[in-house]
Amino acid sequence: MTMSMSMSTITHIVQATLAHLIQGMRLIAQPVHQTFFPYPIAATVHAARVSLAYQVNARSAARATGVGIQWGPYVVGYLVMTWGGTLWTHHILQIPPPMLYSTTPWIIYTSTHIILTFLTALFPIVLDNEIIKVLDTVLFPLDAMVRTGTVTSAVGLIAPTTPPALAPTALTHLLIGALASSGGTLTASTLSTWSATWSLTTPPILRAPTLLAFVLGSMDVWGGALVAAVYGVASGREEFKGVRGALGALGSKDVKEWRMEDLEARAVAAGLLAVCFGVRVYWMHWAGKARFERERVRGVKSEKEKTK
Repeated sequence: MTMSMSMSTITHIVQATLAHLIQGMRLIAQPVHQTFFPYPIAATVHAARVSLAYQVNARSAARATGVGIQWGPYVVGYLVMTWGGTLWTHHILQIPPPMLYSTTPWIIYTSTHIILTFLTALFPIVLDNEIIKVLDTVLFPLDAMVRTGTVTSAVGLIAPTTPPALAPTALTHLLIGALASSGGTLTASTLSTWSATWSLTTPPILRAPTLLAFVLGSMDVWGGALVAAVYGVASGREEFKGVRGALGALGSKDVKEWRMEDLEARAVAAGLLAVCFGVRVYWMHWAGKARFERERVRGVKSEKEKTK
């Protein structure tokens, strides 16, 4: 009886979470404002989140070198960080990227970056570590939904004829998903585009000192591949037919024929990525403080025992 109630509760929670994620995915596809800024919320959120991250890195680089970055490399470096994934994936798939034929990406990203730059100049506290920590903690579910939208849109471009030399396989989906998710950050960090003088450096994820640091630092890479895989399996993409067959062999044979609607598949992938992002936020921003607090409590108890 208890086990049955527990499973029922878990099922209800999962269904409710999936429903909220579907609503969230629908919401971020809507324009910010029909008249004043008729561009998708998802792209605007992405532009804003990357702008803040870029400004934090630019401020740190300026403090370290004593040289501020000029407007030219400041804007272009930011665009490299935001558009890198799109440029890489479209180049591999031999498709012109939207910024070559549409003004929409230019309007969304440059306007958002410039506005936030002026706001942070007026209120520099926004770029302080504590504020960024709070933003990362509060917004990680939204970040996951936006990132999922980016990855699934990129893998949606994969077709049997695009390009002729690139066979659409499960591996192709994983590679495109990883690049769509992390291409911008990896390119910007490798070129140090937030510094006054760009230079070629080793990608930060390859300089991770520990395995945990590598796993957390490379989450944008393998997280994008994870989203592509989950979305491909859940939406019934032909490239993942083998995976669906294996799942059917392990469980119900109905899995081979079962598939979700596109939006549902995106929501499931976003939910899994949100869990990953939540773990990263905890380890990056809160685990160290928790460990410090535990050590402090142990130290206080040890001092009390010595004085007895």
